[in-house]
Amino acid sequence: MVALNRAVAHGYAYGPAIGLARLADARAGGGLDNYPLALAVEADLLARQGDHQRAAELFRTAAARTSGAAGRRALLERAGSADPG
Repeated sequence: MVALNRAVAHGYAYGPAIGLARLADARAGGGLDNYPLALAVEADLLARQGDHQRAAELFRTAAARTSGAAGRRALLERAGSADPG
């Protein structure tokens, strides 16, 4: 979890490419593979980097893996706003 937070912080401080690199490091052990928040972080960083289609896909995947209805709605809204098409 600390490594995930570090990826977010680096993504905002140094840009999405650095955040994605830190996220890749955090996910290397496989412990975050099915964690919806890790997918949402990756989606946000990709959207900020300009890969809106992939970001929307990841937001939808994160939504599908989220148990709470409010969180699922929020992620689906992000998917809709991330994908301009």
